[in-house]
Amino acid sequence: MKFDVYGKFSVARNGHLVSRSKQHKREFWEAVEDCESGLSDACGCYVFLIRGRAWYVGMAEKQTFKQECFALHKITQYNEALARVNGKPSMVFLPKVTPGGRFASPTQRGHSDVRMLENLLIGSALRRNPDLQNVKGTRLLREMNVPGF
Repeated sequence: MKFDVYGKFSVARNGHLVSRSKQHKREFWEAVEDCESGLSDACGCYVFLIRGRAWYVGMAEKQTFKQECFALHKITQYNEALARVNGKPSMVFLPKVTPGGRFASPTQRGHSDVRMLENLLIGSALRRNPDLQNVKGTRLLREMNVPGF
């Protein structure tokens, strides 16, 4: 199981909110593809950042990054984060890479290693930002305390 890291890719804003314009989305995905061809159609994890700090961690395992990252309910999460802190939003992608060096594709069954990476990233992000927008699966992470760890 191998994952690479790509980004930070700037996310366009419309005032204090994430832009939902088709042109801004097209420009965003063009920048992603200019960086690495095929990345927008890969699966893996992604992190929404404001001023370099994680505010939402997501995964794309049954859909591509392009289909998943700017779904309406994700934009709502991003906008709630932008309401808490002002700054330039960006996105980082951690695509799953096959043993042959290609990007893994989404599947209907999903990818257990992508789910595990998402949990690890959420745990790490929560340590740096207790206001992380993720709610699902974070209760134990938020309440757990292990001295010295």
